[in-house]
Formats: sequence, C-alpha cells, structure tokens
Amino acid sequence: MKIHLDLDCFFASCERVRNPLLCGKPIAVGGRNDTKIFEKSFNARKLYNKNRGAFVPNLFYSEKLSQKENFKNFFIEKNGEKTKIRGIITTASYEARAYGLKTGMTIRESLRLCPNLLVLPPNYFLYHEFSHKLYQFLQTKIPLIEQYSVDEFFGDLSGWVEDIKQFEFCKDLQQEIYDRFGLPISIGLANSKWAAKLVTNSAKPFGVREIKKDEWSNFIKDIPIQKFPGIAKGYRKRLQNRGIDTLGEIKGAKNLFYSWKKPGIRLYKRISGVDDEPVIPCTTRKSIGISRTFDPIKQRFEIKRRVAILARNLAYTIIKLGLSPTTYFLKIKYENFLKTKHRVTIDRVFNEKFLKSLMLKIFDDIDIYALYKIRYIGISVSNFMEYKQKPFNLLTYEKDTKFRKIGDSIQLLRDKYGIDIVKNGCEI
Repeated sequence: MKIHLDLDCFFASCERVRNPLLCGKPIAVGGRNDTKIFEKSFNARKLYNKNRGAFVPNLFYSEKLSQKENFKNFFIEKNGEKTKIRGIITTASYEARAYGLKTGMTIRESLRLCPNLLVLPPNYFLYHEFSHKLYQFLQTKIPLIEQYSVDEFFGDLSGWVEDIKQFEFCKDLQQEIYDRFGLPISIGLANSKWAAKLVTNSAKPFGVREIKKDEWSNFIKDIPIQKFPGIAKGYRKRLQNRGIDTLGEIKGAKNLFYSWKKPGIRLYKRISGVDDEPVIPCTTRKSIGISRTFDPIKQRFEIKRRVAILARNLAYTIIKLGLSPTTYFLKIKYENFLKTKHRVTIDRVFNEKFLKSLMLKIFDDIDIYALYKIRYIGISVSNFMEYKQKPFNLLTYEKDTKFRKIGDSIQLLRDKYGIDIVKNGCEI
C-alpha cells in the first residue's frame, strides 16, 4: 500500500502551535505578491534549502522581518489618503471555512463573509521548519518517504508493515505526529500514490481512510473529474466536451486516453489506480524560477530594472545550490492579457553577470507589445549540467569562470549581509 499524508490547514495549524490562543477561532494566513523585492531600500532575504518538493520555494523574508509583520503593515496599502486591503487567503482554518472562505479568495471578500476573521501575515520560516522536522521524523518511521510539497508526503508501506496492520499503523502515526508537533494531519491509503492522494481528500479533516484495490471503481464512481490531481484545465475541457464529468465515466474511456499517447496513458493509469509509480525519497531538481506580478508599468527602464533584480535573486539561489543551468526562460504578461515568452539553451559556466545580460537581451527580443503596460515577469532555469554531464562552451569558458569566481566572492557577502548588499547599477 502507498500512503499520502497531508497536513490540515498547515500554515494556520503552525500559527496555532506558536500561539494556542488562536485555537478554535476562525483564522487565516494571507499572502501578497512580494513586490518589496523591487524596493531600493529592501535588504532582508535569505535562502531556505532544507525542504524539497514540487511546490517548495527557496527565497523568503528573513525570519526577523516576518516576526515584525502585522495585518496593518502587510495587507494595508496606502495611496495618498486612500487605503486598500491587498492580498489573498493562502490557508484558512475549518472554523473560517464554515463561513465560505476558500484558498485564493481576496482578504477583502473574506472579511466581508467573516467579520471576526483573524488574518495573519505569513511566516514561511516557521512553516518550513515544521515541515523539515516532520520530514526527518517520518524518515524514522517509514523507509520510503517522499516530500511532495511543503505540507504533503508520500510513503510506501509495502514490505514494512503487514497489509492487515497498515490502517492501524497510520492511525498511530497520525496521533504521534499530533502529540509530537501539535499538527493535525490526514492520511489516505490506496494501491498507488495518486489514488492515495485522492483518498486523503475524503479523509479530511484529521482522518485516516483506506480504499482497497477492489473498492476503487466504486469509490471514484461519482467523484468530479476536477478533484483528481493531474486533470488540469486543458484535460478537463477535453473530457467535458465529450460528456465525461466523473472519474467513474473515465474508466470506460480508455481508448480516448490512449489516443493522447504517453501523457494520456499515464493519467488513465493514475485514475484507474494502477499506475505503479514508485515513492521516490529524493529527486533531482528539474528547474528553479522566480516571478512577480505587480501593478501595470509602462516604463521599460523600470521593467528592465526589475528583470535585473529577479535575475540577481535567482542567481544567488543557483550559486548557493551549486548548480549550473543550461536552459533559460523568460515570460512577460501584459495588462490586456497578452503574453510572450522565450526559452534558450546555452552551455556556459553559470555566473550572475551572464544571467542578467541574457535575461535583458531576451526581454528586448520578446517585448513585442511595447505600447502596453507589463504586469508580470517570470524567469527560470533548468537542464542542469550536474545531471546532464554536458561540455561547457570553450569560447566563453575563461571569461565565464572569471565572473563565476567574482560571483562566489560576492556570494559570501550576501550570505552575511543579505542578497541586496551588492547590486548592479541598472538595479538602482
């Protein structure tokens, strides 16, 4: 049996461990797009690299700065005499959800639905410390454990716990986690990883549920297709156009999924509970990126300044992790929902100067709607040399190595004083 462990209302639960007075009250942790990164006086960021997973970022506010945040200075934005509540809900307690609150809802709307809601600024260091400690604990209880995200884990009990004892093992594990960390967690057991993840949703809150192989078809019969992890908007639209609205109906559409080749076959097997995908304790990084959405800006000199700032922050992470990417990606979104993007592969020794220069060049090349304001910039890197064993470009090797050594020296200063302690002139 595979198991999926999902911490209930994780961010809110962490806040309650830190402050028990929040227990039983409708609370929510809010989030805002971090545009402080572009402020010229901002110098309080740090790399966090203890957790790994599909949705685990690396850069946060410093812990001290997070502790100083409150509702007023984090969510209230002043523009002259006008004030505006900015931000969305990232996690809401079940007491808050009873009022209709959902993840992604604006804080303004949430307060309208639940006037006594306590909205807390995020403290990502706290959450990631809890996540890391839990992961270390789970490694002592289960031989094969995979961190899927900051609050989700997969485990494989096959050959470790007898089949008839696995449910009770999970019940005991759930209670032990709560007693040790104060964090409520739900656990799903099934024949495969993605089946177990779906089962966990039906076990919440603070439940344990097992669906055996011969029970799977009946279990998924009436579940809407959008509830299954991996059926994104594109697949959902294709299926609904063919009158398929539930997972049970997918069972009879094998030929359709197999006509979609490898991705469709893999998804069909996952939905059928027979994918047989292993729990992977540690995976290689596929990509690292950073992006920001902001109020629309037309001035290209300011946009380029922001591209350079994002590149500097991304370069810090890449060097800190000791990686050398070969594929570089930039995406732009405009105010009228137009967008443009470009990806390029270059086998060069990575250094910050090269990344900034390349991203600024790509921006100039793809900014084809120059009369429109820009509201989003995203950059990322992938295809790391460490995993591909590709040769570097010999024509630029000496120059790139020189700048990499300079970058390593600057890295030591940033480790001590913050990522913003050394900037390029174009960022000021």
